[in-house]
Amino acid sequence: MSSQRPSVKGLPEIQDEYVGCWIALKNGQVVDARSTPYELVASLHDREIRDTTIIRVPSESEAELVGLG
Repeated sequence: MSSQRPSVKGLPEIQDEYVGCWIALKNGQVVDARSTPYELVASLHDREIRDTTIIRVPSESEAELVGLG
């Protein structure tokens, strides 16, 4: 008997799908994505989702910022 795990997307696939969005990750899966961090946090709060990692996925055309200035 073989057990199959649900398909979990890797970070490159997540980045391709959510370009320009703020995303909340929990246990390696996207639980929500919004266009602003404020919308994302409000949605997570409304749904009582806690303990997520929040990141923004930049587009390739955005300048890469390094350092403090």
